[in-house]
Amino acid sequence: MKQFLPTFLKWRYELYVAEYVDLYGSLGFFVKQFFARRKLIKKPKVAYIYANKGNVGDYISFLGIRQLIDVEGLELFCTPVWEKQLAEYIKRIKQRNPECVLMIGGGGLLQPVFESFWQLVLTSKLPFVCMGIGINKMPGRGELSNELLKEIATKAQHIGVRDTYTHNYLTNLSNKPVYLGICPSVNYVNRYYWNNEPSSRSVLLHMYHPSDLRLAGADLQLITEVLKHVSKALNLEYQEHSNMSSDHEKMLATVSQARVVVSSRLHGCIMSFASGTPFLPLYCDEKIKAFNDTHTHVVGVEATVMHDEAAALKNVKRILASFDNQQPLIKQKTAQNADWAEHIKTIIPL
Repeated sequence: MKQFLPTFLKWRYELYVAEYVDLYGSLGFFVKQFFARRKLIKKPKVAYIYANKGNVGDYISFLGIRQLIDVEGLELFCTPVWEKQLAEYIKRIKQRNPECVLMIGGGGLLQPVFESFWQLVLTSKLPFVCMGIGINKMPGRGELSNELLKEIATKAQHIGVRDTYTHNYLTNLSNKPVYLGICPSVNYVNRYYWNNEPSSRSVLLHMYHPSDLRLAGADLQLITEVLKHVSKALNLEYQEHSNMSSDHEKMLATVSQARVVVSSRLHGCIMSFASGTPFLPLYCDEKIKAFNDTHTHVVGVEATVMHDEAAALKNVKRILASFDNQQPLIKQKTAQNADWAEHIKTIIPL
């Protein structure tokens, strides 16, 4: 749909519409989920809840959680457009197994667009776990109330977050232990897409978030043109992607085979880190900076810095020159996630 919109409407589509549509990503996935839910709803032990199949970051976070928990379960969406369907499934879960555990995450689910979802979870009285979630503190967007955040953190059986900002915020609100770990998607990506040879690749991949860039005062079109010149100067092929795709395997292969990734999307940075790809984070908000400061040794730049070609070239060269193999650090963090998941499994009904 987006490709048919005029330029002046595209960023509005990204900001106001994209989060609510394209949940399944493909007809094939819809059919697969239809039959899987019919089978698993009979007496579910676990229900995995995430936002969007069409957003690679949301989906690979779920894949990481499922890999860690390793229990077959329903796959449900929490995006508002699926609210009625989710409410119906929650009702059926309560009837058939009130001990079923809702595994919620990952992604930036602690934001106002998901408020009615959290109210549904809390009023259901079903046990729930939060894994790899975060507060997306962003310019131009609201935040969940402290009262609701406190209730979520207090009533969760276990709660795990992906950055120090969210960890400190929820800990102060709830006075309850909050697990701080790397996004569960790293467990999945690192296992299947690690690539030891970034110097053998020939692509500069630009991963962008139009609405986040605009809200941060950055010009996507200008940054795109600058990065095309940077690519030429470094003898690299320029490619770009918005991270919205129904084919997560193709997207992950694209990231893992790039020479360098320049990303204003959080999961562009996460996928790069997990696959061993050098990456330059463009800061549009606190969430990308929080991830980098918490889990990596990478230093990014404000997105508007990339308006200047000389500064952009300097920073991409810096990333390429300073990149080192962070696999030992990744293994440590994914092992911590696995240890924490073992505690979660103890509450899943036999």
